[in-house]
Amino acid sequence: MKQSSYKREKGFCTSQLTFRIALLVAAATTFGTAQAQSVSLYGVVDTGIEYVSNIGPSRSDSFRIPTITGSVPSRWGLRGKEDLGGGTSAVFVLESGFGVDQGTLNQGGRLFGRQAYAGLSGSWGTLTVGRQYSQIYWALIGDTMGPNIFAAADLDTYLANSRVDNAIAYSGKFGAFAAGITYSLGRDAVLPAAAGGCAGESPTDWKACKAFSAMLKYDTGSWGLATAFDRNFGGAGAGSPLPASSQTDTRILVNGYAKYGIAAFGGGLVHRKNEGAPFPTSNYWFAGVTVSPTAQIDLDLQYGLLRVRSSPAGASLVALRAMYNLSKRTAVYVTAGRIFNQEKSTLTIDGGNLPTSNTPLPGVGQTGAMVGVRHVF
Repeated sequence: MKQSSYKREKGFCTSQLTFRIALLVAAATTFGTAQAQSVSLYGVVDTGIEYVSNIGPSRSDSFRIPTITGSVPSRWGLRGKEDLGGGTSAVFVLESGFGVDQGTLNQGGRLFGRQAYAGLSGSWGTLTVGRQYSQIYWALIGDTMGPNIFAAADLDTYLANSRVDNAIAYSGKFGAFAAGITYSLGRDAVLPAAAGGCAGESPTDWKACKAFSAMLKYDTGSWGLATAFDRNFGGAGAGSPLPASSQTDTRILVNGYAKYGIAAFGGGLVHRKNEGAPFPTSNYWFAGVTVSPTAQIDLDLQYGLLRVRSSPAGASLVALRAMYNLSKRTAVYVTAGRIFNQEKSTLTIDGGNLPTSNTPLPGVGQTGAMVGVRHVF
């Protein structure tokens, strides 16, 4: 994201002045204690109107403004870096996700639910502590539509929301190679157990609610390959998908992308073993293409396939999107998708709202469509 340009938004002259004064005061009070310091304000506002079919027992249709995501989730954040000398810097990120429909906080009502961490960075890599993404998120380079409201990732929503609390993370980039590792002392104490939350850091059970992930990536900018290992431990008790700490939910990702002319192709596989599920083993395949015929137009097409071993609880999905960039910061788009559920599956096409608000009956497909606008600051 780029640093905010308040001149582009009418009515923000006062905020611009206040922000600059605050930075000048901070710089003056710390003069002589650091070589350089910068703080950037950034964000995205993405919203529109969506249509979803076949909701609930009545198979009703709905028009609504989504809460969670459009082409990307809405968020704002602060990113800071201070030069400590000797090639080492102090870094921090505070990032808040919000729903444009009602102005409410996402990620379970957290103020900085998307990211909240601080650490040190240098030529050796970056070491950070706080609420952070799992490494599987940084390895997902073959997903051409990302967290779009209708996308192949609707078949495994964890991939776009793989964050852990109380985490220690290391990441390093060495030429085209990148590697990372994250360990959480207690992955989530905010969400309820039924939604995948856990009890956080446990003083009595060393495995309870822990999480571990690792990533290895080779990315040249024109093509890339990445793999990741991601494991969550249970321990949240009754009502949780993983009630016991001896149970785990593990994903292994292999994916990649390649650019050719005006097109970018991507795809991959996620192999999952969820010991809290009646049928624990599944495979999720995804593939997509993005075509940019002009600097203003981006066209996306994506396919996803989920198969659960020994159970007809999988689904397939087709999604598409056409985006027109009005400027470097503002774009309008139309996106649509269709999910085809197997007879025991209740997966929804709609990644923009809580699943319980738009779930179809078992075996029923859904169609979604949305017209939206996105502004980056």
